[in-house]
Formats: sequence, structure tokens, C-alpha cells
Amino acid sequence: MKITTEPLENHQLILTIEVDEERTQQAMQRAARQIARQVNIPGFRKGKAPYSVIVQRHGEDTVRKEAADILAQEVYSEALEQEDIEPYAPGVLDEVVLRPITFRLTIPLRPTVDLGDYRNYRLKPPKVKVSKKEVQQALEAIREQNAVLEPVDRPAALNDMVVMDLAGQTADEVVFLRGNDARILLDAESTEPAPGFAEAIVGMEADEERTFTLTLPDDFPREELQGQEAEFTARLAEVYERILPELDDDLARTVGNIDSFKELQEHVRGQLRQAAQEKADGEYAGQVLEAIIEQTQVEYPPVMLEEELNAAVEDFKQQMRHQARLSLEDYLRIQGKTMEELREELRPQATARLKRALVLGEVVRLEGLEVDEEEIGAHIEQVSASWGARADEVRTSLDSGEGRRTVRSRLLVNEAVQRLVAIAKGEAEEQVGGGEEETRGQGEGETGGEGEEETRGQGEGETRGQGEGETGSGMQEAGGQGNRRQE
Repeated sequence: MKITTEPLENHQLILTIEVDEERTQQAMQRAARQIARQVNIPGFRKGKAPYSVIVQRHGEDTVRKEAADILAQEVYSEALEQEDIEPYAPGVLDEVVLRPITFRLTIPLRPTVDLGDYRNYRLKPPKVKVSKKEVQQALEAIREQNAVLEPVDRPAALNDMVVMDLAGQTADEVVFLRGNDARILLDAESTEPAPGFAEAIVGMEADEERTFTLTLPDDFPREELQGQEAEFTARLAEVYERILPELDDDLARTVGNIDSFKELQEHVRGQLRQAAQEKADGEYAGQVLEAIIEQTQVEYPPVMLEEELNAAVEDFKQQMRHQARLSLEDYLRIQGKTMEELREELRPQATARLKRALVLGEVVRLEGLEVDEEEIGAHIEQVSASWGARADEVRTSLDSGEGRRTVRSRLLVNEAVQRLVAIAKGEAEEQVGGGEEETRGQGEGETGGEGEEETRGQGEGETRGQGEGETGSGMQEAGGQGNRRQE
């Protein structure tokens, strides 16, 4: 058997396998026996016709084609082992030549990830400060939350709370809003349901009806209606004046287990400091990760990105269904886009997500990060508890084999990010992970995103990596049946 390989620029290689004639003849004998068992040949019992008769009746090319089918999988597996090739996914059969029997395949290779000198990366963490202005704004918000509503017999004014029946529709008579006894704060800074709504209600009296036109905001929940003019019809029922409490000890005791306004100030300052620290820590972790990603050299085959694109399209489909209540087909029709155009729009996002996943996967491998069963169980309990009445249902799903693998993946993602943060701060322990002799880019299994989805190589989003039984063996024929050419 003669084997040649030709590397391609896109992390693939061309594998050519030429089968020697002796092995070909043996395979042709097997092929002839198979044909004899499948067809009726006059003068012979089924399966008993000799080789020469089969060749004479069906032609040598037919027998050679059957022999090629018999040989394909076994010589493919032998060639991978002989050449020490580790495919990311099954090779694609590009061409079969019959004389001599030769297979030409394109093999997608496993990704390679070179993090560079990531262990020496440093970034000074930010310092968090809370200003007096921020504390005062938070206290004012507490006043707003504890405002007393007093019914008044006068026209509505800004900062009043009103009760009204409200309807809204576009110029095309698409109804997007309908509510009875809706309670609305007339806040001049609010853009809900549209900018200028509060001002349009000012001056209305009880039982008055008013119709007016406004432009829906660019961030309107239904994307297809963003920026459109809409007609609102409002009937005012009641007007309430909001009376704000004083910033004093009474307000502090109303808020919670706090005895004085001074204690309330300190409590608010502490909450703001904690929130600011959490935000700063998140931004810092993001900066560290982006810096490591930027310096990392990653190579992967096109099929890997196509898998990520498929996942991105599916995510977008679910987003449209839940947020805009549109099918993907309807969205494309409204936007005048094709599926291919959507995929191209999502390609940069999918590319970034794939690289991020592979980088984190390599961090997991090199740092020797692990998650034990106890941690997985604790995480499942924590996530399930937040679902209230559906806790048992969620727990059952996450505690399945696939669910636990996904939870493990999510926890490994978090560990990888935290390890990079510790390295950047100069606080990381000595490296104890896998050695360089291991295959790069093959993380510690698969990891998942926040929605408990599986990810390829410990990425933040999804990574849908090589499935069991899809690497090291298996051969896909191009176009489903392969592009076979007889020579």
C-alpha cells in the first residue's frame, strides 16, 4: 500500500492511498462472492458462480468498484495509523481511481493551540472607589421606591403615577400594545413604551381619552417594529401624586433592619462597593482573557468553524423565537436576507467564540484543572433551586449523564478564567498541568456555557467538538456518495 500526504493551508491535508494489485485482487475475489450471493446466474446456485463468470457477466470495472467499497474503510484506518494522523472529523472522499485502486481524501486535522508565554502575562487589577454622588443617587432611588401614592383630582403631571387603558399599533395596523388599568410612572427620561410618551399624557384628566403618534425606539423589543411610527390611544382613569419620604432615621427603619440614617448610608456604600468590585473583577477577567486570546496562535479545519456557525444560527433562531416571537424563516423574509447572508453575518462571532473556546480548553489542559463529582452535584443543586416549582425537573435534566458532563464543562470554564486571572495578578501556583507531549488543542473534555450547553474545548459560548466515534476512523464521501472517477 502506497501512502502520500499533502498538507493544505487550512489545517487539512490530502491523503492519497494506492492499494497494491495483490490486495486488490483479493478484495475483488471477495467482491465477486458478494455479487454472486446477490444475483441469479443461470446454471449456478446463488452464491456459487465462479469468479471468472462474475467478471465476464458484470465486467471487471463493476467488480473493482465493489472491491474499492470493501477496501475503503480498512485501508483508510491503516493509513491513519501508519502516518500517525489524528483527524478532527471523518475524512471526505474526494476521488476513487480503479486502476490501480486509489483513494484521495481531504482530512480535517485536530486544532492546534499555542498560548505563547501566557504564564508571564501580568495586568494590574483596578482599584474600586465609590463616590459621595453615587451614594446620594442610591439613597434617592430608595426614596423613590418608598414613595407614597396619594390620589389627586387634577390633570396628570410629570412624576405622577397614572392608571389608564392603553393601546398601540403601527401604521400597518400591527397591534403591539394593549392593556387595561396599566400603572405608568410619567418619567420624562423614560423611553417606554416610546420616547415622549410621558409628555403626551401630561395634562390629561380622569376619563379623558387622547390619541397621539410617537416613534418606537431603536431598542424596541420587537426588532421588526424598531423606528416605526405608532399610534397610541390612552384613556386616563386615575392620577396619583408621588410623595417622597425624608432621608432620615424613619426611612432607614423602613428599608430593613437598620436603626439610623447613618447606618443606611454605610449599608448603601457597602453594597455599591461590592457591586463595583464585582463589575471591575468581571471587566478585569475579560481583559486578561482577551489579551491571552490575542497572543494565542490557533489553527483549525474549516469543518470546525462550520459546526460553530451551525450552533450560532441555532442560537439566533432561539433568540428570535423567544424575544421577537418570530420564526427564523419569517425573520429572514422580513429582513430580505438569505440563510447564507445570515451565516456570513454570524461568521465573525462564531470565529471569535471558537478561538475563545479552544484557548480556554488549552488552559484547562496545561494547568491540569479538574472538577470533582461533589462540585458538580453542588452546582446542580444551586442551579436547580433557582427554578422554584420546576426545580425537580431541572435537577433531573442536569443530573443525567449529558447534563453532568455539561455542568462539568461550565465549571472548568470558570476555573480556566480564574486561573488566568491569578496568573495576571502574579498569584498563581506553579504549573502542574499536562505536558507538551500531549496533543495541543484537545482540552480536558468538553465544556459548556451558562445555559448548560456543551462547548468545544472549554469556551465561554458553545463548543461542539468531535463526537465519540468520529475521529481516527470513518470516512465521509463527498456529495454523499463520493465523486468517483473511473480510470
